[in-house]
Formats: sequence, C-alpha cells, structure tokens
Amino acid sequence: GFVRSRSMSVLSEELRQRIVAEFPNYPTKRAVTLPALHIVHDAHRCVSPEAIREIAELLELHPAEVADTMTFYGFFREPDAPLGRKRVWVCRSLSCALRGGEDLL
Repeated sequence: GFVRSRSMSVLSEELRQRIVAEFPNYPTKRAVTLPALHIVHDAHRCVSPEAIREIAELLELHPAEVADTMTFYGFFREPDAPLGRKRVWVCRSLSCALRGGEDLL
C-alpha cells in the first residue's frame, strides 16, 4: 500500500502532537474524535476530507467514523465554506433583547 509521507500531511506535526496529547484524557482513541475535530477546526477554520483521513489514521479508525462524528455536529465547516477569521455571537435572550440585542442582530 501507499504510505503517506509527513511532508504531504494536511495536519502539522504540532496539530498531531496536540491530538495525541489528548489520548491520556479519554478511555479510548475513538473518544478523542470530537476533541481532534475541534483542534483541527480551530486551526484551519474547516475540516477537509484529507484532515478527516489523517485524524482517522491517528485514532486508528475508518475515515467514515470520523466523518460521521463531524457531520453529526452542525458547527464543523467544510473547506468550501470555512469559518471567517472573526465570529460574532449575539445573545437572543429577553434580557439582551430589552437592551438592544435585536437591533444589533
């Protein structure tokens, strides 16, 4: 089979190390799927199919298992629609609305 060299990796060595550093915090590698997705998403503002494959390789899972977790949650973005550099959160509670939150929104 084809062995991917580190130079062709989408995930930097630093990101890989951050994911591996999560292993002791969870009972299984599979349980690190969500934290790994967050680490990659925060760094790249999206999670590409290549990143999914590399996460799966690190966690000893099939890429479809990582993709299933990613698509279950609505906040992970794909490369065709990455997050912008800035995110704005507007509170929609009654107390915020009374203080002008609706106007801001």
